[in-house]
Amino acid sequence: MAYQDYCFEHSLLDNQKVIRIIDQAIEKKVGFSLARFGIGEITYLSWPANPLLLEQFKRYASYAGVTSSPEIIKNELVTALRTVDMAGLITPQRLDFWAKTTRLVLEQMAFLPSNICCAWIMHDLVNEGKLWRWLNKKKVFLVGRRSHEAYSIFKKQGVHVTGFIQLNHFDEIDIVHDYVLKDSKWEIVLISAGIPATILAPRIAKSSGRVAIDFGHALDLIIDGKSFDHSMLVKKWNDQDSLSKENEI
Repeated sequence: MAYQDYCFEHSLLDNQKVIRIIDQAIEKKVGFSLARFGIGEITYLSWPANPLLLEQFKRYASYAGVTSSPEIIKNELVTALRTVDMAGLITPQRLDFWAKTTRLVLEQMAFLPSNICCAWIMHDLVNEGKLWRWLNKKKVFLVGRRSHEAYSIFKKQGVHVTGFIQLNHFDEIDIVHDYVLKDSKWEIVLISAGIPATILAPRIAKSSGRVAIDFGHALDLIIDGKSFDHSMLVKKWNDQDSLSKENEI
């Protein structure tokens, strides 16, 4: 296949179609996963061919849950991309450079996901005011660093939240996976945990036979609203991380 054959945007499913597919999976009680391959994921999937991207991503790495070697992270992401039911990819309309880099990654892998949507689908649902109507009457489990903060908001919006758990680092993926599977009540798990979320979503869907969504910064948008500031969240996390490491010395 030539480079132009990996222009995935021609196969992009619109948001409404994706939501219908997710709802059908819940109705039929079959496993389904949606994982987002954003800037962090594409950075690691580009390694070692493009080491500069990894260098530029360093300040975001801890916040994005990266606590392992680039080789391990890349291998896990390759597995996630090959096994996920729906891949959220960066579109040229949003970030042209990263869309081109995504095409290069797919070409190097000689692989094109069978189902593709925009990486910001969940963000769009929040911004368009459609999220709560969609989650109405669904049983939801929340995973991520800010899941406890989000719990009360989801409850106030009438969403049935069966449980929540934090996920901060790559090393916690297996623990969180097993914890989530102990809850038999949820129908859909929303995971906001950086790169670990991308890796975990297809795993949970396969193990549970239910729906797992890499929810991303959509959770931050719900909590912070118009005050959402990604750079500030990264700085706050890095400051806390540095202080924690100093106290360990």
